[in-house]
Amino acid sequence: MSLPLVLELQRLALNEDTSVVQLVRTAKLVAAKLKLPDAIDWIDRELNGYSDLTALPSYRILRGECRAINPFRGWVPVQFPDAQMDELCTEARIGQSLGSIEPLVRDDSDHALLHYPFEIEQTLQRMFQEQTRFAIRLSKGHLAGIFDAVRNLTLNWSLELEQAGVRGENMSFTLNEQNEARPVTQQFFIQNAGVVGNVSDHANVTNNQNVHGSLSVERVRDLVKQAKASLPALPPTLAAEAGGVLDELAVESRKASPNSGKLRDALSSLRAICEGAAGNIVASGITAAVTALLTHGA
Repeated sequence: MSLPLVLELQRLALNEDTSVVQLVRTAKLVAAKLKLPDAIDWIDRELNGYSDLTALPSYRILRGECRAINPFRGWVPVQFPDAQMDELCTEARIGQSLGSIEPLVRDDSDHALLHYPFEIEQTLQRMFQEQTRFAIRLSKGHLAGIFDAVRNLTLNWSLELEQAGVRGENMSFTLNEQNEARPVTQQFFIQNAGVVGNVSDHANVTNNQNVHGSLSVERVRDLVKQAKASLPALPPTLAAEAGGVLDELAVESRKASPNSGKLRDALSSLRAICEGAAGNIVASGITAAVTALLTHGA
């Protein structure tokens, strides 16, 4: 006799021989039968890739090494002029689907080289005045960590469902099981993978509390300092616009009682400016930093 669907999902998650892609496809079957759009959205992003690299789960944001190809020595480390630039250029945001990452983990090498998008590579070429190829070097362990995180998330979600009495006998779920699964799943994905999908009003309220909570003035000052140091790597017009907003943030954040509303408005303006420079690695880094600050507050 076959296992209930949720228990079968647990069995697959615990079996290291089960590919994570197969595991996640089974999770989609469970989510679809339970009518859980938030879980389906996360699963679809894992299977098809994330289009918005500023909204990745934390397990898909890795730290690697920037390398450049040398015709005589192969891929060599790149030395950046300051720590801020190094931090921006060595952060790897992995938006690829699980299926496209899998071959990188399975080959015999102990590392993987992920090439920058063409526009970002052009920015690095201008910065170093070298017409060469650039890439981020990542250890296989870091990439494998993405699969471990997805496997663990799927297992933990299935355990939460079972604890709520959701099992899925005979390949189907009762109406009561669907009702029990919804709040459990929403809260689970809010806490572990961010707010994804078409979540309910309850989940939106939880997210808004994070977004509109207290804003760390100290983190705003740190962002201003790092972003100002990176302005020379931006196109001149964009650097001038961003510089003006950074000046506003600097003035407001130094006040005895900074206005949180003004800080948020200025941060949103800075993000909008940097989002207009698609492909520029520094602009992308500032956008991600602002998004994290506005989302997590303190």
